Amino acid sequence: MNKIKYIIGLFVVAFLIVGCEEWAIGDAALEEPPTVTANLDTVFSNVEYAERFLFGAYGTLPYGLNINWDANRDKLGMDILEALTDLNHSYLAWGGANQVYYGGQYAALTENESSKTKFHFTKEKTWSGIRKAWIVVENADKIPGAEQAYIDQLKAEARMVIALHYTDMYRHFGGLPWVDHAYDGDEDMTFVRLTAKVTLEKIIEQIDLAIADLPWDIKDLSNWDGRFSQASAKGLKARLLLFAASPLFNDDVPYLEGEAATKELVWFGGKDATLWNRAAEAAEDLIADVNSKGVYQLVNTGNPRQDFQDAYYKRGNGEVLISTRVRFESPGWWSGSYYFYQSAGNYGCGCPTQEYVDMFGMANGLPITDPASGYDANDPFTSRDPRLYETVLVDGDTYQGRTSELWIGGRERKNTGFKGTKSGYGLRKFLLERNAATSINSVVQWPYLRLAEVYLTAAEALNEANNGPTTKAYSYVNEVRRRVGLGDLETGLSQEEFREAVLRERALEFGYEEVRWFDLIRWKREADFTKALHGTDLVKIDNGQPATPDNLTRTLTNLPSRYWQSNWSPKWYLSALPPDEVNLKYGLIQNPGW
Repeated sequence: MNKIKYIIGLFVVAFLIVGCEEWAIGDAALEEPPTVTANLDTVFSNVEYAERFLFGAYGTLPYGLNINWDANRDKLGMDILEALTDLNHSYLAWGGANQVYYGGQYAALTENESSKTKFHFTKEKTWSGIRKAWIVVENADKIPGAEQAYIDQLKAEARMVIALHYTDMYRHFGGLPWVDHAYDGDEDMTFVRLTAKVTLEKIIEQIDLAIADLPWDIKDLSNWDGRFSQASAKGLKARLLLFAASPLFNDDVPYLEGEAATKELVWFGGKDATLWNRAAEAAEDLIADVNSKGVYQLVNTGNPRQDFQDAYYKRGNGEVLISTRVRFESPGWWSGSYYFYQSAGNYGCGCPTQEYVDMFGMANGLPITDPASGYDANDPFTSRDPRLYETVLVDGDTYQGRTSELWIGGRERKNTGFKGTKSGYGLRKFLLERNAATSINSVVQWPYLRLAEVYLTAAEALNEANNGPTTKAYSYVNEVRRRVGLGDLETGLSQEEFREAVLRERALEFGYEEVRWFDLIRWKREADFTKALHGTDLVKIDNGQPATPDNLTRTLTNLPSRYWQSNWSPKWYLSALPPDEVNLKYGLIQNPGW
């Protein structure tokens, strides 16, 4: 009897519950050590214990910022996923981008031992979270004295934990083995890898079951911010269906031939145009609810820069549909338990590329390539899209109560060897002012899914479903642009032109929120993986005067090359499964090319 090596270790019937003090989901208590070991009867003997067990499942959800050296919290060896895209280059010497991907060292065998890959089949706490969630689904009805509606809500939240973990794995691997209950060590766990289409429908089934029993919104955000709502579930469904509708899985041919492709584990076996309609319907269903029920909205107070920052960073902002966190406050710049500030601020994992900076248009809404935009290459950071300043630290912007200095020898770029701004740019998103008044000792939630993404999902899906943009598709893009004070998108665009415009908006809106990687792979954007990437060196003319656009010289620099720029293979679109798991022959088949 063949069994999943890793999962079997998770299916031991032992349950840990933290102490009895009250705490809010996802706050500092997530870090408190377990103090009570109990069996199932104890766990579900009252609502509080059951909630705590469910919140343990919440604690397995992904968090996008590298924070510590735990196996499931140091993705890419303390690097960030954006480092594998065209938006960012990483100089983090020990990070996975440099040690595994940039030099072409990644292979299937890497997944056996390394913790420096972008997503691991067994080390992300996905299977642990799924198991805990199924335990809640199967046992919540035992809770004495609880209202049935609340019991159903707890089970719905657990189903969302299952659906979210499977969604993440689906986007990295394709079709998956399906765990449909909390297995114990005595059961036969001989799983087969399901087709990409069947896996999709099973995830959708869990989301739909959750939607029926979740509240529209979370009423007491001071205690329960971060719990799933009906809006959370509908947003996840839209994200999943957009990914599924895209050409990676939904095309006339597989992205790469191989046994997994032949068995339709990594594509649908053909193009299903109705998936675009399903994605559009899912997104518009949520948008219609937002318009009729309220509560959720884009943060838009009329202050574009602050509104954009608040949209991803501020807790309980009405825009974040799904958020995760590992503590209530971040502990400080040099804390080993929150390494993001060090790795991104000083050691270079967060260095935006010139290509990314150039994507940002002007404040008047026109791209910098438009002669009417007013863009001045000698003064490139004046009157740009406000999202630029809140995503990328650029020279001359207001920073820490002064003016930022990104020229070589300036305070933000001390010398050419300083890795924190080695591309000529620094990361501002999540780091903010890089001081105690802003990012350090502040609440740092991970905005796993925001309402703005749902608007752009609807726009993209409508464009593909109708062979060109509709009036509503334009309106959804413009909803996102207007929040930051930009004009409406140019009309009269072709299907391809509108698609490119939406993908650009997604890059500008969701940079460093782990959206770009999945946009590149789902559209099979080989050209964006193989293009050369650049930075900029600013040199101040030594005339004894403050730095201004007139006394700075700008030189475009070549960023270090990446293996796949000259050795591209579509196999990079999906990760390899660990050969140790495949070799157990319980049903895993390796992804094409690996």
